[in-house]
Amino acid sequence: MTYPPNYGMPGPPPKPRGLTRTTRTLIIVAAVVTLLCCGGVAGGGFWIFRTVQTSTAPARDVVSGYLEDTRSGDYPAAYERLCERLRGEMTEEQFTRQWSAEPLGEYRITNTSVRTVNGTSTGEVTVSTGGDNRIFQVVKENGTWKVCS
Repeated sequence: MTYPPNYGMPGPPPKPRGLTRTTRTLIIVAAVVTLLCCGGVAGGGFWIFRTVQTSTAPARDVVSGYLEDTRSGDYPAAYERLCERLRGEMTEEQFTRQWSAEPLGEYRITNTSVRTVNGTSTGEVTVSTGGDNRIFQVVKENGTWKVCS
């Protein structure tokens, strides 16, 4: 036996397709927060990188200049880049004799670190020459970085 179709009250209206307004708003807010967080992390990392690079550049540059002066044979300029202690331990003529006897070949600066303790700024610059690594001590004297080893 078949029953006739029920023509009574219709059911609830069909649900709209797609996302609701609330869901879309939540997704947009989550995306904006995510972008802001990622931008903050990237910006903060870049700021830290630039700060470290800016603070170590003068120490690295004095060693690079010192090595370039010795490679080019400009020993008086290289001697002027030495700290007061080293210039007190050897004359410019002794310095020139030492470097001209052991000329420097190719080199690469691989690491630089700087620190300030009780108002005294010092640093270390690691230089790779062939298979050897040499660490140059640097110190800030009268506002200028000097090679001290």
